[in-house]
Amino acid sequence: MLVQEKRRLRGSKTVTKTKRTRLGPFGIWGRILAIFGPISLAAIVLASFLTPMLAVEKIQFVGNERISDAELESALESLYQRPMTTINDDEVAELLGHLALIETFTTQAEPPHTLRVSIRERQPILILVRQGKNYLYDAAGIQIAATDEIADYPFVIFEGNPIENPKYSTAVDLLLSLPMETYSQVFSVQVSEASTVKLVLRESNLSVLWGSTEQGLFKSEVLTSLLDTGLENALTVDVSSPNAPVVQYPNS
Repeated sequence: MLVQEKRRLRGSKTVTKTKRTRLGPFGIWGRILAIFGPISLAAIVLASFLTPMLAVEKIQFVGNERISDAELESALESLYQRPMTTINDDEVAELLGHLALIETFTTQAEPPHTLRVSIRERQPILILVRQGKNYLYDAAGIQIAATDEIADYPFVIFEGNPIENPKYSTAVDLLLSLPMETYSQVFSVQVSEASTVKLVLRESNLSVLWGSTEQGLFKSEVLTSLLDTGLENALTVDVSSPNAPVVQYPNS
């Protein structure tokens, strides 16, 4: 009996060991994936860099109005047939750097073969006269384009380079502070050495002494109220102190 019991116990241990080391089908596949999964992933990543699998075949532009698609495509021509994984924003910025009309841009890969470039163009705010021609400029002082549409933007009487120029910045700050109704009436802006502003209105040719750029909204409301009362014969309106505006008439 003792011998039989020892044999039974030995057999039980053997079965237990066998059960512990035996793998089912899921275990086998798990080990296969554990071994070959990283290899496959590395192969896919390597293929995306070295093969035409994700190569750029089409560049789609969004948001550009003044800049043509043809001009943008010409600038980014070197990106065609390149894997999208090798293209970064710094490279695109360098390729588009000569296009002053572009303020900002973003890129988005749309696999398998499309690169989407969203453009934000500079917005004109005023006109400067340069060598007898009218040019649109944005708030940063960047020249946008020549224009004959002088009824849509105010002239700024200004000489020199507008970039980081206090007089130009003062004129821009004033124009940005105006409600659209007042902005559309302004024909010209002139900034003095003391950074005080004088406006000339379009239809009436009325001069407006604006003073500093502070209280722009309040001054606009006062000017609108005075214009509504009728200032046909007035020469100047002084709203530099909006609580006590002054209207000057001929021979007054």
